[in-house]
Amino acid sequence: MQRTVGAAHRSGGSLKDAFRATHEALAPTFGCWPIFEHCLPFDVQRLWDELDGIERPVIWTAERDRQVWAELQG
Repeated sequence: MQRTVGAAHRSGGSLKDAFRATHEALAPTFGCWPIFEHCLPFDVQRLWDELDGIERPVIWTAERDRQVWAELQG
């Protein structure tokens, strides 16, 4: 995930680009895990935030949960 999200971030790609690349890279190995599809958008968002220099995680609210899900899985 650090490789794929990092590459998208460094190249000026979008969060959605990072999510797609990460999903493609990890799904063959982890896609069968029941929690994979649910957790991956939030994991990618958190790593993106870290790469943006956000040291402490942004507080997850129901609204933020829906926003991230819609952006990456919608």
